[in-house]
Amino acid sequence: MIRPGWRGVFALLLLTPLVGCGLLPRQKTAQPAGPPAPLLIGTITLVNTAQHFVLIDSTNSPGPPPDVTLQAHAPDGPVAELKSSAIRRRPFSIADIVKGTPKVGDQVFQPPR
Repeated sequence: MIRPGWRGVFALLLLTPLVGCGLLPRQKTAQPAGPPAPLLIGTITLVNTAQHFVLIDSTNSPGPPPDVTLQAHAPDGPVAELKSSAIRRRPFSIADIVKGTPKVGDQVFQPPR
């Protein structure tokens, strides 16, 4: 049997690590550096200039929701503004050309909201 005086010492030894955890400084969570990046929707695989639409291959991401403004980007910057439509069949979706001249291979981004 443990002597009555030692019970307090054992209790103190058991509770010391628990009390110490509250005394440690808390780490700060990382704040976003700036505005959110645009979401990559996919790549243009077909351009129909006569009917003013493009076919977007979005194999690696979900297709855009209907009636969302999208941007087509070439390697040197944005080249066209698009508007997504409700017509889609995974992994492809259709977007109407609002302005600009997109080309096959351009990447399509959804700007942050």
